[in-house]
Amino acid sequence: MALTPVRNLQLHQQIERVLHVQGNYRGGILEMAMVVDCEFDRETARQLCADVITSCKKQSEVFRNVRLNLVLWGKEEIRTTAVAAAYVQMGTFFDVYEQEEIPELEYRRKTATEIMEYLKKFQARSKLILLLTPDKEQFDRLPEADRGRMQQALSPFLKQKLILLYPHEMESGTALFLRSCADT
Repeated sequence: MALTPVRNLQLHQQIERVLHVQGNYRGGILEMAMVVDCEFDRETARQLCADVITSCKKQSEVFRNVRLNLVLWGKEEIRTTAVAAAYVQMGTFFDVYEQEEIPELEYRRKTATEIMEYLKKFQARSKLILLLTPDKEQFDRLPEADRGRMQQALSPFLKQKLILLYPHEMESGTALFLRSCADT
């Protein structure tokens, strides 16, 4: 799942929108987070993350010296590692990465709401948050009880910093917020 030229342009537009939100980024060293859903296989995660970092570095000088927090979103736990963007871009970070297998009958313990609450608590300093996931449906089919929690997690600032990348599309955190509000 590499970035096509069209998706690359869409990503650039989304990033520009996030960085130019009033009060978000004011220069200096950018701190960003990249969340990788552990359902990706190793090579897909390696290629997609490298493509995203390469795209960001081509877009602006701001990404030359960036503080990158790589968040691995697994079924059992969420792990955060501060890592050099070049390390991710070269793909060596993913040498120890393990894909999670989720059988169809197994209860899925991780939820979209939990990752948003985690990001609000622990990645609040990040000016840009990219969430890469192969499963768009987990954000579409929120249980009724989780919709309020999702809205709280995305408010007041996370929705403006978030970009969600799915296999065939991407959306802003604001679009996700509006969709969760419309469902209630």
